[in-house]
Amino acid sequence: MKLKTRIVLLGLMMASGCVVACRKGEVRVAGEVKREEVVRGGVVVAGEREFPRFLRVTGQLRAETDAVVAADAIGRVVSVMVERGSEVAAGAVLARLDTRQAVLTLAEAEAAVELAKAKLELAKNEQERNRPLAEKRAVAASDYQKLVTDVAGRTADVASAEARRDLARKVVEDGEIRTVAAGVVAERMVEPGEYVQASSAVARVVDLTRLRLVLNVPETEVAGLVVGQKVEFTTPAHAGRAFAGELKYLGAAMREATRDLVVEAAVANGDGALRPGFFCEARIRVGDEKAVAVEAEAVRTEGSRRRVFVVTAERALEERLVETGEERDGVVEIRRGLAGGERVLAKAGPDAADGVRFEEAK
Repeated sequence: MKLKTRIVLLGLMMASGCVVACRKGEVRVAGEVKREEVVRGGVVVAGEREFPRFLRVTGQLRAETDAVVAADAIGRVVSVMVERGSEVAAGAVLARLDTRQAVLTLAEAEAAVELAKAKLELAKNEQERNRPLAEKRAVAASDYQKLVTDVAGRTADVASAEARRDLARKVVEDGEIRTVAAGVVAERMVEPGEYVQASSAVARVVDLTRLRLVLNVPETEVAGLVVGQKVEFTTPAHAGRAFAGELKYLGAAMREATRDLVVEAAVANGDGALRPGFFCEARIRVGDEKAVAVEAEAVRTEGSRRRVFVVTAERALEERLVETGEERDGVVEIRRGLAGGERVLAKAGPDAADGVRFEEAK
């Protein structure tokens, strides 16, 4: 019994010593001198500034001239002069047909023209020879009238023969299938040896120097559109590069299914960087508006979040989440989270934090 009592007393003494030690440690920690954090820096005042207002829409590029060239002739393809990606001038030959029969038909038609002209000349001479006799009534009036009618008929024969000759010449010329406009061959649709009809597609030619940006504008934003407005756009194919165009065509009616209006902007593509079919994100400037703004350095960006640090009357920093807008000349628009006239830390560095004491740098 005495042994158990001694063990219990020993345990109580050890526990008492631990409590004392722990309390002493807490005192030591409480007694340590901890320096207060201070952020020093400049201050800027949020003010008002005019910023452009943009309508942001998406769209797709199309060629202003995108034509599928038809054969406009009948025959067998002898040769194809272009490949996909070939640059062609206006009137360039795309393909040639077998024109041997057409050439022979043209030669026959030209001979028919010469024969008709010879017969006309003979009829005219006969009429002129009988004119004096008809005036003196040496020949019957009906006989002379037959000569006049014969000249008129021979004249019509010449015109008919010339028309057949011109038609035969066209068939020969159509044996060379040409493009009307300059551009780049997007697709070749025939091969040598194929037989084509007048409506057969030979090649698709696209003019890359002039493009159209087709945009879909929501019904609520249509009122701000005017022909001549500048359109700025980007495309994933050229990340980091901005392109420009001018609003040229406004649709006549809304699309009922999507409640939007199709508009088109003219785009110059002198360097050929853009291609029809590119997806684009565009913005159309619809005016200017005043908004609260601060220097861009005063906004700290962390992922999708934007923060500023307001200097309070108690000389401390107050962290604010803000919504930013347009940026111009090193100044960024603050749409939400900051009021005009508030004092903000000029450069939001990594040491800035909510509640930290602030001293303005001299």
